[in-house]
Amino acid sequence: MEHRTDAVFKKPTIFRDGIREYAERLSSPVSSELRDIAAETAQATPEWADISTAHIQTSFLQMLITTGGMNRVLEVGTFTGHGTVAIAAALPDDGEVVTIDSYVADKRAQDVAVRAFERSPHGHKIKPVLDEALTVLQNVDGDFDLIFLDADKPNYISYFETILARGLLRPRGLLVVDNTLWGGEVLNPRSLPPADDAATGEEWVERMFANWAHDVVKFNKHVVDDPRVRAALLTVHDGMTLVQLAS
Repeated sequence: MEHRTDAVFKKPTIFRDGIREYAERLSSPVSSELRDIAAETAQATPEWADISTAHIQTSFLQMLITTGGMNRVLEVGTFTGHGTVAIAAALPDDGEVVTIDSYVADKRAQDVAVRAFERSPHGHKIKPVLDEALTVLQNVDGDFDLIFLDADKPNYISYFETILARGLLRPRGLLVVDNTLWGGEVLNPRSLPPADDAATGEEWVERMFANWAHDVVKFNKHVVDDPRVRAALLTVHDGMTLVQLAS
């Protein structure tokens, strides 16, 4: 996504009013470190703060990691590092999370991530890679216990295919894909003109959101129809799909 100061990205919730807040209130609180990163994200990148990994998602990812005794994680889409630090905190001391982002949308997010990684007691487990995701996926050394995919939706199928073709996911490992319900827009995607032609930030967000819904729908169908994997689309936050190799 390009950086537009007149655009504020805010997805609609897939839940009844108050349910998301209720779920967070009745879940164990996250660390002060993660709360600080979330606050800095909201301050430094207010237009994009809504795309950051939510607290309930970080707790979910941490439980997957600790329950599975995972050691090596690949994250596609760093943003401000909120999810990255959460993942690193759940890994053992010799664990590693390789996190990828090109930061073409907004360099301010990169600044927040760099500071978060430098001050984190888990920073030594984090390996940031500044590059296009497809380029990195075609060259990174596998294999990973968990891959968290939370990046540009038009490339989701390409990311998925590259991950499988290169064998980046270990047997019994998990690919976790974020935003697979896309604010509920997947039920009835709208056809709007390209976002790049939008006159205002508000119009740009509406068009981008509507257009990317079609990409999410295609991805969801692509995965569930693929005999190489089994998938479960969970109604966690904005939809998180768990994918495992079928054999």
